[in-house]
Amino acid sequence: MRKKIAFAGPSITQKEIDYVIDGVKNGFYETFNQHVKKLETEISKYCETKYAIATHTCTLAMHLACLCLDLKEGDEVICTDFSWVATAYAIKYTGATPVLVDIDPDTWCIDPKKIELAITKKTKAIMLVHSYGIPAQMDDIMNISRKYNLKVIEDAAPSLGAEFEGKKVGSFGDFGCFSFHGAKIAVTGEGGMLLTNNEELYEKAKLLCAMGRTDRKATFWSDAVGVQYTMANLTASLALAQVERIEELVELKRSIFKRYYNNIASIDGIKFIKERKNTRANYCYPSILVEPSIDVNRDHILEHLKNNNIHARPAFPRMSEFPTLTKKFENPVTEIAEKRGISLPSAANITNDDIDFVCEKLIEKINS
Repeated sequence: MRKKIAFAGPSITQKEIDYVIDGVKNGFYETFNQHVKKLETEISKYCETKYAIATHTCTLAMHLACLCLDLKEGDEVICTDFSWVATAYAIKYTGATPVLVDIDPDTWCIDPKKIELAITKKTKAIMLVHSYGIPAQMDDIMNISRKYNLKVIEDAAPSLGAEFEGKKVGSFGDFGCFSFHGAKIAVTGEGGMLLTNNEELYEKAKLLCAMGRTDRKATFWSDAVGVQYTMANLTASLALAQVERIEELVELKRSIFKRYYNNIASIDGIKFIKERKNTRANYCYPSILVEPSIDVNRDHILEHLKNNNIHARPAFPRMSEFPTLTKKFENPVTEIAEKRGISLPSAANITNDDIDFVCEKLIEKINS
Protein backbone atom coordinates (compact mmCIF):
# COMPACT_ATOMS: atom_id res chain seq x y z
CA MET A 1 0.00 0.00 0.00
CA ARG A 2 1.08 3.58 -0.66
CA LYS A 3 2.68 5.43 2.26
CA LYS A 4 0.34 7.15 4.70
CA ILE A 5 -0.42 10.72 3.71
CA ALA A 6 -0.56 12.44 7.07
CA PHE A 7 -3.08 15.13 7.92
CA ALA A 8 -0.56 17.38 9.68
CA GLY A 9 3.05 17.41 10.78
CA PRO A 10 6.04 19.74 11.10
CA SER A 11 8.93 20.89 8.99
CA ILE A 12 12.04 20.16 11.06
CA THR A 13 15.41 21.32 9.75
CA GLN A 14 18.92 21.45 11.14
CA LYS A 15 18.04 24.83 12.64
CA GLU A 16 15.47 23.24 14.95
CA ILE A 17 17.90 20.47 15.90
CA ASP A 18 20.64 22.99 16.69
CA TYR A 19 18.31 25.18 18.76
CA VAL A 20 17.05 22.23 20.80
CA ILE A 21 20.61 21.02 21.43
CA ASP A 22 21.46 24.54 22.58
CA GLY A 23 18.40 24.43 24.85
CA VAL A 24 19.61 21.19 26.41
CA LYS A 25 23.19 22.41 26.82
CA ASN A 26 22.62 26.03 27.74
CA GLY A 27 19.03 26.35 28.91
CA PHE A 28 19.51 25.80 32.63
CA TYR A 29 21.17 27.51 35.61
CA GLU A 30 21.45 31.28 35.12
CA THR A 31 20.19 30.95 31.51
CA PHE A 32 17.15 28.87 32.50
CA ASN A 33 14.71 31.10 30.61
CA GLN A 34 16.80 32.59 27.80
CA HIS A 35 14.99 30.74 25.00
CA VAL A 36 11.59 31.67 26.44
CA LYS A 37 12.56 35.34 26.45
CA LYS A 38 13.96 35.14 22.92
CA LEU A 39 10.76 33.45 21.74
CA GLU A 40 8.52 36.07 23.35
CA THR A 41 10.60 38.86 21.83
CA GLU A 42 10.60 37.23 18.39
CA ILE A 43 6.86 36.64 18.22
CA SER A 44 6.06 40.13 19.58
CA LYS A 45 8.26 41.61 16.89
CA TYR A 46 6.72 39.44 14.18
CA CYS A 47 3.10 40.16 15.19
CA GLU A 48 3.90 43.79 16.08
CA THR A 49 2.54 43.61 19.61
CA LYS A 50 4.10 45.09 22.73
CA TYR A 51 3.94 42.04 24.99
CA ALA A 52 4.02 38.25 24.85
CA ILE A 53 3.88 35.45 27.39
CA ALA A 54 4.81 31.89 26.38
CA THR A 55 2.42 29.31 27.87
CA HIS A 56 2.22 25.55 28.15
CA THR A 57 -0.70 25.35 25.68
CA CYS A 58 -2.97 27.66 23.71
CA THR A 59 -5.93 26.53 25.83
CA LEU A 60 -4.14 27.83 28.90
CA ALA A 61 -3.31 31.09 27.11
CA MET A 62 -7.03 31.55 26.39
CA HIS A 63 -7.97 30.71 29.97
CA LEU A 64 -5.36 33.18 31.22
CA ALA A 65 -6.86 35.84 28.95
CA CYS A 66 -10.32 35.13 30.38
CA LEU A 67 -8.96 35.38 33.94
CA CYS A 68 -7.30 38.70 33.18
CA LEU A 69 -10.60 40.09 31.86
CA ASP A 70 -12.26 39.09 35.17
CA LEU A 71 -14.89 36.91 33.50
CA LYS A 72 -17.12 35.22 36.06
CA GLU A 73 -20.41 33.43 36.61
CA GLY A 74 -23.29 35.42 35.16
CA ASP A 75 -21.17 36.90 32.36
CA GLU A 76 -21.66 35.94 28.71
CA VAL A 77 -18.99 35.67 26.02
CA ILE A 78 -20.05 35.46 22.39
CA CYS A 79 -18.12 32.66 20.73
CA THR A 80 -18.12 30.83 17.41
CA ASP A 81 -19.97 27.50 17.36
CA PHE A 82 -17.28 26.12 15.03
CA SER A 83 -14.04 25.27 16.82
CA TRP A 84 -12.14 22.76 18.86
CA VAL A 85 -13.96 22.78 22.18
CA ALA A 86 -11.05 24.37 24.06
CA THR A 87 -12.27 27.74 22.77
CA ALA A 88 -15.54 27.45 24.65
CA TYR A 89 -14.11 25.61 27.65
CA ALA A 90 -11.56 28.36 28.29
CA ILE A 91 -14.59 30.59 28.89
CA LYS A 92 -16.43 28.02 31.00
CA TYR A 93 -13.43 27.54 33.29
CA THR A 94 -14.15 31.03 34.66
CA GLY A 95 -17.85 30.32 35.26
CA ALA A 96 -18.92 32.56 32.36
CA THR A 97 -21.28 31.27 29.65
CA PRO A 98 -20.17 30.84 26.02
CA VAL A 99 -22.96 32.04 23.70
CA LEU A 100 -22.35 30.07 20.51
CA VAL A 101 -23.22 31.77 17.22
CA ASP A 102 -23.04 30.93 13.53
CA ILE A 103 -20.22 31.27 11.02
CA ASP A 104 -19.62 32.91 7.68
CA PRO A 105 -20.11 30.32 4.88
CA ASP A 106 -17.05 31.42 2.92
CA THR A 107 -14.43 31.47 5.70
CA TRP A 108 -15.98 29.34 8.49
CA CYS A 109 -15.06 32.19 10.86
CA ILE A 110 -17.56 33.80 13.23
CA ASP A 111 -20.23 35.86 11.45
CA PRO A 112 -20.09 39.46 12.75
CA LYS A 113 -23.81 39.94 12.08
CA LYS A 114 -24.56 37.02 14.40
CA ILE A 115 -22.35 38.54 17.09
CA GLU A 116 -24.41 41.72 17.20
CA LEU A 117 -27.68 39.81 17.33
CA ALA A 118 -26.46 37.83 20.37
CA ILE A 119 -25.42 40.78 22.55
CA THR A 120 -27.27 41.18 25.87
CA LYS A 121 -26.70 43.14 29.07
CA LYS A 122 -24.66 40.16 30.29
CA THR A 123 -22.25 40.17 27.34
CA LYS A 124 -18.71 41.03 28.39
CA ALA A 125 -16.50 39.81 25.57
CA ILE A 126 -16.15 38.21 22.14
CA MET A 127 -14.05 35.07 21.63
CA LEU A 128 -13.43 34.65 17.91
CA VAL A 129 -11.47 32.02 16.01
CA HIS A 130 -9.39 32.48 12.87
CA SER A 131 -10.63 29.15 11.59
CA TYR A 132 -8.06 26.82 10.04
CA GLY A 133 -5.69 29.75 9.48
CA ILE A 134 -8.19 32.02 7.69
CA PRO A 135 -8.60 35.52 9.18
CA ALA A 136 -11.93 36.49 10.69
CA GLN A 137 -13.56 39.78 9.66
CA MET A 138 -11.62 41.86 12.16
CA ASP A 139 -12.77 45.31 11.06
CA ASP A 140 -16.42 44.48 11.68
CA ILE A 141 -15.66 42.61 14.90
CA MET A 142 -13.57 45.42 16.37
CA ASN A 143 -16.23 47.97 15.40
CA ILE A 144 -18.82 45.90 17.28
CA SER A 145 -16.52 45.61 20.30
CA ARG A 146 -16.08 49.39 20.45
CA LYS A 147 -19.78 50.05 19.92
CA TYR A 148 -20.80 47.82 22.84
CA ASN A 149 -17.65 48.21 24.97
CA LEU A 150 -16.77 44.51 24.73
CA LYS A 151 -13.39 42.84 25.24
CA VAL A 152 -11.96 40.74 22.41
CA ILE A 153 -9.93 37.52 22.60
CA GLU A 154 -8.55 36.10 19.35
CA ASP A 155 -8.19 32.33 19.27
CA ALA A 156 -5.53 32.26 16.57
CA ALA A 157 -4.35 28.77 17.52
CA PRO A 158 -3.46 27.53 14.00
CA SER A 159 -3.12 30.97 12.42
CA LEU A 160 0.37 32.31 13.02
CA GLY A 161 1.35 34.30 9.95
CA ALA A 162 -2.20 35.04 8.79
CA GLU A 163 -3.04 38.69 8.11
CA PHE A 164 -6.08 40.93 7.92
CA GLU A 165 -5.49 44.04 5.80
CA GLY A 166 -1.74 43.79 6.33
CA LYS A 167 -1.90 43.33 10.10
CA LYS A 168 -1.09 40.02 11.78
CA VAL A 169 -3.97 38.16 13.41
CA GLY A 170 -3.61 37.95 17.17
CA SER A 171 -2.73 41.66 17.36
CA PHE A 172 -6.23 43.17 17.08
CA GLY A 173 -8.00 42.24 20.31
CA ASP A 174 -7.24 42.68 23.98
CA PHE A 175 -5.50 39.31 23.74
CA GLY A 176 -4.33 37.03 20.94
CA CYS A 177 -3.59 33.35 21.53
CA PHE A 178 -1.49 30.97 19.43
CA SER A 179 -0.75 27.24 19.59
CA PHE A 180 2.44 25.28 18.97
CA HIS A 181 0.65 21.91 19.12
CA GLY A 182 2.17 19.29 16.86
CA ALA A 183 -0.54 19.70 14.23
CA LYS A 184 -0.17 23.48 13.88
CA ILE A 185 1.91 25.48 11.43
CA ALA A 186 4.75 26.05 13.94
CA VAL A 187 5.15 23.26 16.46
CA THR A 188 6.71 22.18 19.73
CA GLY A 189 4.40 19.25 20.49
CA GLU A 190 2.57 21.37 23.05
CA GLY A 191 2.89 25.09 23.62
CA GLY A 192 1.04 28.37 23.44
CA MET A 193 1.50 32.13 23.33
CA LEU A 194 -0.48 35.04 24.76
CA LEU A 195 -0.12 38.44 23.07
CA THR A 196 -1.40 41.86 24.14
CA ASN A 197 -0.72 45.55 23.63
CA ASN A 198 -2.15 46.48 27.02
CA GLU A 199 0.53 46.94 29.71
CA GLU A 200 -1.93 46.56 32.59
CA LEU A 201 -3.30 43.29 31.20
CA TYR A 202 0.23 42.06 30.53
CA GLU A 203 1.33 42.69 34.10
CA LYS A 204 -1.80 40.97 35.39
CA ALA A 205 -1.19 37.96 33.11
CA LYS A 206 2.43 37.73 34.27
CA LEU A 207 1.30 37.73 37.88
CA LEU A 208 -1.46 35.14 37.41
CA CYS A 209 0.57 32.71 35.31
CA ALA A 210 3.29 32.60 37.96
CA MET A 211 0.93 31.51 40.78
CA GLY A 212 0.49 35.10 41.91
CA ARG A 213 4.06 35.14 43.19
CA THR A 214 5.47 38.58 44.00
CA ASP A 215 8.08 37.89 46.72
CA ARG A 216 6.74 41.14 48.22
CA LYS A 217 7.17 40.10 51.85
CA ALA A 218 9.20 36.92 51.52
CA THR A 219 10.59 34.51 48.94
CA PHE A 220 7.67 32.58 47.38
CA TRP A 221 5.16 35.17 48.66
CA SER A 222 1.91 35.14 46.63
CA ASP A 223 -0.55 38.04 46.39
CA ALA A 224 -3.13 36.47 44.05
CA VAL A 225 -4.66 33.09 43.32
CA GLY A 226 -2.72 32.20 40.21
CA VAL A 227 -1.93 29.32 37.88
CA GLN A 228 1.24 27.66 36.58
CA TYR A 229 0.90 28.06 32.82
CA THR A 230 4.38 29.09 31.68
CA MET A 231 6.32 27.36 28.90
CA ALA A 232 9.45 25.32 29.59
CA ASN A 233 12.70 26.75 28.23
CA LEU A 234 13.52 23.58 26.27
CA THR A 235 10.11 23.73 24.57
CA ALA A 236 10.77 27.37 23.72
CA SER A 237 14.03 26.50 21.98
CA LEU A 238 12.13 24.49 19.36
CA ALA A 239 9.37 27.09 19.08
CA LEU A 240 11.95 29.83 18.52
CA ALA A 241 13.40 28.07 15.48
CA GLN A 242 9.91 27.52 14.06
CA VAL A 243 8.85 31.14 14.58
CA GLU A 244 12.03 32.38 12.92
CA ARG A 245 11.01 30.28 9.88
CA ILE A 246 7.33 31.23 9.93
CA GLU A 247 7.25 33.01 6.56
CA GLU A 248 8.81 29.94 4.95
CA LEU A 249 6.19 27.74 6.65
CA VAL A 250 3.34 29.99 5.54
CA GLU A 251 4.51 29.83 1.94
CA LEU A 252 4.71 26.04 2.18
CA LYS A 253 1.12 25.81 3.42
CA ARG A 254 -0.10 28.26 0.80
CA SER A 255 1.59 26.27 -1.97
CA ILE A 256 -0.15 23.10 -0.74
CA PHE A 257 -3.51 24.89 -0.81
CA LYS A 258 -2.80 26.24 -4.30
CA ARG A 259 -2.15 22.78 -5.73
CA TYR A 260 -5.35 21.41 -4.20
CA TYR A 261 -7.24 24.41 -5.53
CA ASN A 262 -5.82 24.14 -9.04
CA ASN A 263 -6.61 20.40 -9.12
CA ILE A 264 -10.22 20.34 -7.97
CA ALA A 265 -11.73 23.83 -7.55
CA SER A 266 -13.34 23.60 -11.00
CA ILE A 267 -15.34 20.49 -10.06
CA ASP A 268 -19.02 21.28 -9.60
CA GLY A 269 -20.07 20.89 -5.99
CA ILE A 270 -16.65 21.42 -4.38
CA LYS A 271 -16.31 24.74 -2.59
CA PHE A 272 -12.97 25.80 -1.10
CA ILE A 273 -12.97 27.74 2.16
CA LYS A 274 -10.57 30.56 1.42
CA GLU A 275 -9.27 33.97 2.29
CA ARG A 276 -11.19 37.13 1.51
CA LYS A 277 -9.76 40.07 -0.44
CA ASN A 278 -7.12 42.05 1.49
CA THR A 279 -6.37 39.15 3.82
CA ARG A 280 -3.72 36.44 3.91
CA ALA A 281 -4.58 32.97 5.16
CA ASN A 282 -1.81 30.65 6.25
CA TYR A 283 -3.99 27.71 5.09
CA CYS A 284 -2.88 25.57 8.00
CA TYR A 285 -5.68 23.14 7.11
CA PRO A 286 -6.93 23.44 3.48
CA SER A 287 -10.66 22.76 3.65
CA ILE A 288 -13.56 22.16 1.30
CA LEU A 289 -17.32 21.94 1.48
CA VAL A 290 -18.93 19.04 -0.40
CA GLU A 291 -22.08 20.79 -1.53
CA PRO A 292 -25.49 19.07 -1.61
CA SER A 293 -25.32 18.84 -5.41
CA ILE A 294 -22.79 16.04 -4.86
CA ASP A 295 -24.88 13.04 -3.88
CA VAL A 296 -22.19 11.27 -1.87
CA ASN A 297 -22.09 11.13 1.90
CA ARG A 298 -19.16 13.12 3.30
CA ASP A 299 -18.25 10.35 5.72
CA HIS A 300 -18.12 7.86 2.87
CA ILE A 301 -15.61 10.13 1.14
CA LEU A 302 -13.48 10.21 4.29
CA GLU A 303 -13.69 6.42 4.58
CA HIS A 304 -12.58 6.03 0.95
CA LEU A 305 -9.61 8.30 1.57
CA LYS A 306 -8.74 6.37 4.74
CA ASN A 307 -8.85 3.08 2.81
CA ASN A 308 -6.24 4.59 0.51
CA ASN A 309 -4.02 5.54 3.47
CA ILE A 310 -4.99 9.22 3.30
CA HIS A 311 -5.66 11.00 6.58
CA ALA A 312 -8.24 13.73 6.00
CA ARG A 313 -10.64 14.80 8.71
CA PRO A 314 -14.21 16.06 9.07
CA ALA A 315 -15.01 19.65 9.98
CA PHE A 316 -15.79 20.44 13.60
CA PRO A 317 -19.16 19.43 15.04
CA ARG A 318 -21.33 22.17 16.53
CA MET A 319 -20.19 22.78 20.08
CA SER A 320 -23.72 23.90 20.91
CA GLU A 321 -24.82 20.27 20.59
CA PHE A 322 -22.40 19.12 23.31
CA PRO A 323 -24.03 18.19 26.64
CA THR A 324 -21.50 20.41 28.43
CA LEU A 325 -22.55 23.59 26.61
CA THR A 326 -25.75 25.56 26.04
CA LYS A 327 -27.56 25.91 22.72
CA LYS A 328 -29.17 29.30 22.13
CA PHE A 329 -29.17 29.55 18.34
CA GLU A 330 -29.68 27.02 15.54
CA ASN A 331 -26.55 28.04 13.55
CA PRO A 332 -27.46 26.44 10.20
CA VAL A 333 -24.21 27.36 8.42
CA THR A 334 -22.20 25.59 11.11
CA GLU A 335 -24.49 22.58 10.74
CA ILE A 336 -23.77 22.41 7.01
CA ALA A 337 -20.02 22.64 7.61
CA GLU A 338 -20.28 19.95 10.29
CA LYS A 339 -21.99 17.53 7.93
CA ARG A 340 -20.26 18.33 4.64
CA GLY A 341 -16.87 19.82 5.50
CA ILE A 342 -13.51 18.14 4.90
CA SER A 343 -10.02 19.29 5.86
CA LEU A 344 -7.43 17.88 3.47
CA PRO A 345 -3.97 16.56 4.38
CA SER A 346 -1.34 19.30 4.58
CA ALA A 347 1.59 17.88 6.55
CA ALA A 348 4.91 19.54 5.79
CA ASN A 349 6.21 16.33 4.20
CA ILE A 350 3.39 16.10 1.64
CA THR A 351 4.57 16.09 -1.98
CA ASN A 352 2.88 17.30 -5.15
CA ASP A 353 2.42 13.65 -6.10
CA ASP A 354 0.70 13.02 -2.76
CA ILE A 355 -1.65 15.96 -3.29
CA ASP A 356 -2.49 14.75 -6.79
CA PHE A 357 -3.23 11.29 -5.37
CA VAL A 358 -5.55 12.73 -2.72
CA CYS A 359 -7.41 14.67 -5.40
CA GLU A 360 -7.59 11.58 -7.61
CA LYS A 361 -9.16 9.49 -4.84
CA LEU A 362 -11.52 12.30 -3.83
CA ILE A 363 -12.79 12.63 -7.40
CA GLU A 364 -12.98 8.85 -7.72
CA LYS A 365 -15.39 8.64 -4.78
CA ILE A 366 -17.45 11.64 -5.84
CA ASN A 367 -17.97 10.08 -9.27
CA SER A 368 -18.70 6.59 -7.97
